[in-house]
Amino acid sequence: MARTFDITPLRSLAAVATTGGVHRAAESLVITQSAVSQHLRRLEREAGTALVRRDGRRIAFTPDGEELLAHARAILAAHDAAVARFDTAADDTVVIGAAQNSAAVVLPLVMSRLRERFPDKDVRFHLDRHATVRTMLDHARVDVVVTTRVAPELAPRGDGFRLRWLWSADAPTPADTDPVPLVTFSPPCTLRQPTFDGFSAVGRPWRLAVEVNDLATGLDAVRAGIGTMLVPVLDRLPDGLVALDDAPLPPTIQLGVAYSDHTRPEIGATVTEVLAEQLGTDRVELAHNAAFPMPA
Repeated sequence: MARTFDITPLRSLAAVATTGGVHRAAESLVITQSAVSQHLRRLEREAGTALVRRDGRRIAFTPDGEELLAHARAILAAHDAAVARFDTAADDTVVIGAAQNSAAVVLPLVMSRLRERFPDKDVRFHLDRHATVRTMLDHARVDVVVTTRVAPELAPRGDGFRLRWLWSADAPTPADTDPVPLVTFSPPCTLRQPTFDGFSAVGRPWRLAVEVNDLATGLDAVRAGIGTMLVPVLDRLPDGLVALDDAPLPPTIQLGVAYSDHTRPEIGATVTEVLAEQLGTDRVELAHNAAFPMPA
């Protein structure tokens, strides 16, 4: 019998990579953690090989898992485009696009609230690279996009929503005389240049240790002690990670809620309001997609 990779398990696989773990993937998909785990096991049975490896509550992809993940993203993109083309109930659906680097912050804040605000609509998330979800917004495949914007005009924060330099809880920090190893998303990425600029601005040597395409792989590289990564967080850091001692002050950021000419006004306003209630009105900006610069 030919192998078959069903859409639902593939969506769970992509969500684990985007959000950094099973728990957050389950939140983003509004299903249980056990369902996500079952989907991963189902894919492994179908592939005939291990796709992920677990270390306590943490999860990382095997080389075969990384390869299937790339196929999964292509399949899901084609599937969702076809659904959007023939979806006659688009007015009954709200699709929020979110950039990977902010997805772990955004999802817990807005999913339940949006379902409360739009009880008669099917609220969905599409999590992907910044440029991808912005392009989807231009083509009316998502209603709004929540993304990260560096905002140097805002005062730094000592708590709440902010950027942190993350480091492994189990690895020694780099010596003062050694270049700081950096983990960052491959371009384009909003936080890529600020990652390099942070250490350059204080005269601290650095080197690019790892480039990644998804959050889970980046966080796993940090946990392994390969380097530090600049990540948006709330007060709780991801498991197995700590703030890097003596790191430069991270840049201040906002969440941007981008809309397009196709966006229903009440959706953009509601997403902005819900986020502002949690993060503060100065930390969330609503603007047209064309007003947000694309990252380098």
